[in-house]
Amino acid sequence: MEILFKINIKPFQVPNFVIVDGKPGLKLSGFKESSSIPLAELDPEQLSVLCDEFRSAVFAKAGKEEPRTCGAG
Repeated sequence: MEILFKINIKPFQVPNFVIVDGKPGLKLSGFKESSSIPLAELDPEQLSVLCDEFRSAVFAKAGKEEPRTCGAG
């Protein structure tokens, strides 16, 4: 007999900002706080690229093929 349990899964948290990739400071100057940009300041194309990269990374980490690419090609 198979028993199934229903669980609720919380969605991924959506950030408010993106972090700017910058050069690290010298060890002598200590840690520098990373610069960030609010999502609202990015254009739709930039947001789309970030979302596509995140989606690809999630499926790669899970070892799964993305459903919208299954059987394509």
